[in-house]
Amino acid sequence: MKGGEKFLFGLSALLAVAAVAMVALRPSAHDRPRPAKDYAEWSPESIQGYELYKRHGCNSCHRVMRVGEIGVAPVLDGEGTRRSRDWLQAYLADPPSQVPGSAHDGSLGPDFRAFSGDERRLLLAFMTSLKSRPGSSNYPRPPAAALQAR
Repeated sequence: MKGGEKFLFGLSALLAVAAVAMVALRPSAHDRPRPAKDYAEWSPESIQGYELYKRHGCNSCHRVMRVGEIGVAPVLDGEGTRRSRDWLQAYLADPPSQVPGSAHDGSLGPDFRAFSGDERRLLLAFMTSLKSRPGSSNYPRPPAAALQAR
């Protein structure tokens, strides 16, 4: 090969290697972290509520943030998105009035009616901190009647 041909061949090879390296090293959409579908909006009170949740052994029946039992009691991820603050507050004050047959009447789970107002307030902060985004299995769905009305 002549000198000019060697130069062009070498330049072509260098450009090909650079192009392959750029494609291989370019971040793709799959490399970027996706926001979690279920998450907690932590505050000092919700952290204390989580500690109370653990201290009372709630994860023996409930699952939250990938920790605890599945199938015994409802998964609590997304509870602060599914339920209103007022509903959760009423449940913690008197579980059977909101959910007849609730295990939180003291039969299986702790009876929230026996908790102090401060303990219920901390559990409420924890429960309302548990959020979910669309696409999560814990994200609220409209009632079947609303879907049929479309």
